[in-house]
Amino acid sequence: MSKLRTFFALDSVDKIATFEAIAMVLYAKFLVASVPPRKWRNRFGAIATHSTKQDADLATVRRVRLAILRALNNVPGSPNCLPQALTGRWMLERRGIASSLFIGTQRDADGKMQFHAWLKVGEEWVTGICEEADYTLLLPGDAETA
Repeated sequence: MSKLRTFFALDSVDKIATFEAIAMVLYAKFLVASVPPRKWRNRFGAIATHSTKQDADLATVRRVRLAILRALNNVPGSPNCLPQALTGRWMLERRGIASSLFIGTQRDADGKMQFHAWLKVGEEWVTGICEEADYTLLLPGDAETA
């Protein structure tokens, strides 16, 4: 019952953003599962190589981040980092805020390649907080075109 009580305590803008985030996370999860990685660039947009200085409304960016976190607590299957980053990108685009989507790789202790996606607006993290220096960024030209 506490989730419901917490939800009703939100203002109307946060309630709508939470529903929007739930729908977009589920849609992004479906897309990531159904689109082959070689076609991601064409379907998901440009991948950033560095953060750019952004003069964005940080309150809106933080509101989107919290809506995504609320959505993740209420959707099945715990969507991984890429659907989260795509959801953030789409929600911010709808609000007129440019963001930078990063996809990087690193090797785990067994030498297996691990991928991670994160989203930032300038230096403000939206999703996928990580130690960026630990990752080698996939460059926009690295993906194979469809």
